[in-house]
Amino acid sequence: MYLLCSLTRQRGILLAFRLGTSALVAVLLGGCVASPDPNSLSFDPLEERNRKSHSVNKSFDRAAFGPMARAYGEGLPPPVRRGVTNLQQNWSQPSYVLHYSLQGKPELAGRSLMRFGVNTLFGFGGLLDVGAELGMENRETNFDETFKVYGVPEGAYVEVPLGGPGTQRDWTGWVLDSLTDPVLLVTTTAGGYALVGIAGLDILNDRYELDTVLDELYNNSADSYTAQRITYLQNMRARLNDGTGVEALEDIYVDY
Repeated sequence: MYLLCSLTRQRGILLAFRLGTSALVAVLLGGCVASPDPNSLSFDPLEERNRKSHSVNKSFDRAAFGPMARAYGEGLPPPVRRGVTNLQQNWSQPSYVLHYSLQGKPELAGRSLMRFGVNTLFGFGGLLDVGAELGMENRETNFDETFKVYGVPEGAYVEVPLGGPGTQRDWTGWVLDSLTDPVLLVTTTAGGYALVGIAGLDILNDRYELDTVLDELYNNSADSYTAQRITYLQNMRARLNDGTGVEALEDIYVDY
């Protein structure tokens, strides 16, 4: 279950072409609600709005997203899909360099920069993950993590129609990630569309690899909204804590 959040880590560039960023920021920042314990898993002040979005997302997944992902996964061999993922990860590295620098983590910034250089030069633009073979594993980061480093609270849980789960901090960070991506700022229009296409295909691949997990969540949970919300929050918090505490995460199905 703890792989669910990987779907939402790559949504930014693709969804930037679907949603107006200024309108999204207004929705996110306008929904802030005070709570005596905002870190509790029961904290959900936007539940009514979120459940409507969740219903839309479940219907979309059943009618289009799931079938498209299965067609992609079953139609292309694993090496081809792996190559697409490698490209997506490689061209995200400049953004990671920026964030690790802002977070005061020069070692990780340097590793991301070196990984980008090695894979671009010796991995056919990133099609092959040469960096991983040299011990430079991919480690994702974004404005959500940068905000956390500077003490910005995560805010309320927000599920966006056709976008998926997030928090107010996460979605606000996604807007900024979309607007400040170093590669998109310097690339040509054609190159930008190519990167969007690669990101979209990689999202389909993630959905395909998580097909069994999502089928369990959507179809065999008594309350799929609550199951997804808790799973997302647990994964997000564990990821931003460098993966620590994953073993201690509660089983969301214990009550279902």
